[in-house]
Amino acid sequence: MHAAIIGSGPVRPTRPLRDLLRRANLVICADGGVRIARALGIVPQVVMGDFDSAGAALLSWARRKGARLIAHPREKNQTDTELAVEYALNAGAEELDLLGVLGARIDHTLANMGLLIHVAGQQKRARIVQGRVELFLAETQTPIAGHRGDLVSLIPLSDSVAGVTTQGLKYPLDDTVLRISSTLGVSNEITMAPASVSVHRGWLLVVVTHRSDRKAETRKREKPGNEKQGK
Repeated sequence: MHAAIIGSGPVRPTRPLRDLLRRANLVICADGGVRIARALGIVPQVVMGDFDSAGAALLSWARRKGARLIAHPREKNQTDTELAVEYALNAGAEELDLLGVLGARIDHTLANMGLLIHVAGQQKRARIVQGRVELFLAETQTPIAGHRGDLVSLIPLSDSVAGVTTQGLKYPLDDTVLRISSTLGVSNEITMAPASVSVHRGWLLVVVTHRSDRKAETRKREKPGNEKQGK
């Protein structure tokens, strides 16, 4: 099952984004994400959170359209986005797209990147989509969908990531160790599609910035051949 979670961060409503949400089996709005859903004409199945950024009018609209509203207290141990991720996983989601989870606050942005590791730890797949940018974790062998000229950055989320090997990138890596204290993997570029990256050990964040007219939101990531790597 494919779930889409809309956070309350800045999102520009676009047709590709609407198409992505329409393909999802489950759409969850984390609090103020309901504002984006309404702007796109998408009715979520669930709206949840402490509702500090979703006004009464938006919640009333969602309720009238048949969405389930799940309220949480403001003083809690999880963000609204993490609660939405947990709901999606418990509902049986195998793949998650997180939208509107970058840019509003740096602390939330960093924490939301960490949620990719949380999902991977449960042997599920997740990515963050923000306009033409998408972020996901590298797996044992990971295709990087894109066109020539698209930017690719490889950023360690663990102290070190061992055995990083790339194909189809301008600056190749061959069994390289990337460290969180170094910027070695930043600002690479696709020279031959499809590009790919493989990892032996560690958590490696792949950030792809699509320069072409083909939006990141419309892409369906290819299935990797192997399961995810642990820390």
